Amino acid sequence: MPPRPTAPPQLQTAPAPLREFVDNLLTLDVEEPWAELDGVKQAGPAPWRPPHPYTLVKGPVELDGNMLVESAGHDQGVLVVFGDVTCQNLFVGVGFSFVCTGTLRVREALVARSADSVTYAAGVVEAQLVDSGSGAWLTLFGDASQLHAKHLTHYVMNGRKVIKSQKPPDLRTLVVPEVLDTEEWDSLSAEEQTDEEPEVLIQLDARAVRKRLASGASLFLAP
Repeated sequence: MPPRPTAPPQLQTAPAPLREFVDNLLTLDVEEPWAELDGVKQAGPAPWRPPHPYTLVKGPVELDGNMLVESAGHDQGVLVVFGDVTCQNLFVGVGFSFVCTGTLRVREALVARSADSVTYAAGVVEAQLVDSGSGAWLTLFGDASQLHAKHLTHYVMNGRKVIKSQKPPDLRTLVVPEVLDTEEWDSLSAEEQTDEEPEVLIQLDARAVRKRLASGASLFLAP
């Protein structure tokens, strides 16, 4: 069995429940050693993925492009960043756990509802759109006021408290059509649609979102 990694001192400043969660992650039995990076800085539009299904970054992640928490050929994994994360869009894949102990700055969309995924943030979370609360969700470990999102689709968790969206967005006004799941909405007649809310029935299509972000493209409509 590969040696287990040691968390850097930054972990001690994280909230106790998050420290315990990360400590448990580091005891997982994995077939290969964890990848350990001092930090990540990548310019240009190319998307970034962790180099190994189990990766620790002991410093900030600074990206011009998109960040996809996934690993080819693996249906589960962990990425823990002991520092701030800055990226264009963030997508947490099926079966993956993502932890950020610092500030999480996403210039466009944070997509955190893939099946069996975990998205934990200890500090401020900034995003234009947070897609969370249907299938999986973002959990905040700081104060609820640390969520700075212009739009929230469903809800996020703040510890064990639920922060519900007060006004879910009409995603048709925000993102490109090819990443929308409109099947339920389109199945309604024009008359039936007048009695329903598109903000509730129209959601992001996770597979289409992942494909577009993996190409390096934006999710958002051109201004």
